[in-house]
Amino acid sequence: MSNVLLALALGMFVQEDSGSDWPQFLGPGGLGKSDLVDVDFDWPAEGPEVAWRLAIGRGFGGVSVSDGEVYLLDREVGELDVFRVLDLASGEELWSEIHEAPGRLNYPGSRTVPTVTEKHVYTVGGHGRVICYDRSKREEVWSVMLDEVYGGILPGYGWSSSALVVGDVVILTAFGEDVGLVGLNRFTGDELWVTPPVGTSHSTPTLLHMNGVEQVVFVSTPPSDVGLGEPGPFTITSYDAPTGDVIWETEIQLCQYPIPGAVQIDDERFFVTGGYQGGSAMMRVTKDGDAYKVEQLYHLARGSQVHNPILFEDHLYFLANENWNEPRNLRQEGGLTCLALDGKEKWRTGNDPYFGRGNWVLIDGHLVVQDGYNGTLSVVRATPEKYELVAQASLFGIDDRRDHQMWSPMAVADGRLLIRSQDELICIQL
Repeated sequence: MSNVLLALALGMFVQEDSGSDWPQFLGPGGLGKSDLVDVDFDWPAEGPEVAWRLAIGRGFGGVSVSDGEVYLLDREVGELDVFRVLDLASGEELWSEIHEAPGRLNYPGSRTVPTVTEKHVYTVGGHGRVICYDRSKREEVWSVMLDEVYGGILPGYGWSSSALVVGDVVILTAFGEDVGLVGLNRFTGDELWVTPPVGTSHSTPTLLHMNGVEQVVFVSTPPSDVGLGEPGPFTITSYDAPTGDVIWETEIQLCQYPIPGAVQIDDERFFVTGGYQGGSAMMRVTKDGDAYKVEQLYHLARGSQVHNPILFEDHLYFLANENWNEPRNLRQEGGLTCLALDGKEKWRTGNDPYFGRGNWVLIDGHLVVQDGYNGTLSVVRATPEKYELVAQASLFGIDDRRDHQMWSPMAVADGRLLIRSQDELICIQL
């Protein structure tokens, strides 16, 4: 299957009418790619035009955008979850809902990205509260507490998996002793299926279309005594979305705290990555009749701790930055990386620039990278030839190199780029 057909297929299954919207975590199809073309990255010295700025609560939750509305699950640390709906053009708050959610998380604040369909929007709070809202009526339709209903055990850094909608099913991570993933009727919240336990994860389930079969692939790790900074057991499971049945499952040695999801390469291959010195792996799934074979084609020592790699023109791009190479004398081992599909590194920036654990999106053949330390935006041409900086802008007014933890995913919609810091959301006019 070509990359173009693959992208179209994935977009069809996740969102009924994505258009120029960004309806879920990593946008249409969960690919981290915008459909904008002919973008002018010839920015003036002061940077691109800022349409609006908005003060928000501390956290890491990104936004989704649909029909000119911006959706954000904000948080008042230790007290409340605040669901906010903003006007994309002005940043004006259109409506909001507040829910008590006492307690603190490691790295406090918001976590997930709302998932939007034609009628509803689904949020997952860091303490396990899932809510479905009616977009037009501006009211709650149904809700569920993953810990109370499914015995969910709070993951190490809180519930960080965004909801995945496939057809009439909304797929969520419960993480109970007896329940792994759950599939609910997205209109009513009624339970459709549950899976056996999967351990834990901070990754969002990913919809792939491989071997001619639509499937939900999820990465997780069982409880273990593996020490921090060491690779550990890493389970990859494929599920049938309508039933929750397991299609195939495999285990490799990779990452003890999965955060990025699986990235589809073609009809048989996908790429998984992580931090904590677990590295990355290219996997292949083949089918003979009803039997599946899953194999690891190669393993790499470097990985992306927080964000999904992006596939563009037969190359993968990611930040090879994580805990072990965070010290200044080791940063030359990290940096923005371009990887050929055979596992050969084409280029890597090391410490020049390092970018921290920032995030990135692909826009018109360019990687727009937000520095994880101070939020500086860098536009990099997505080419395997060399690292080529096209434009750069500092919009948060931070000029030191302390880690300000700007790790949240960005969003692109209607010619606008939305980025955030720990306390501010900015809308940029592209």
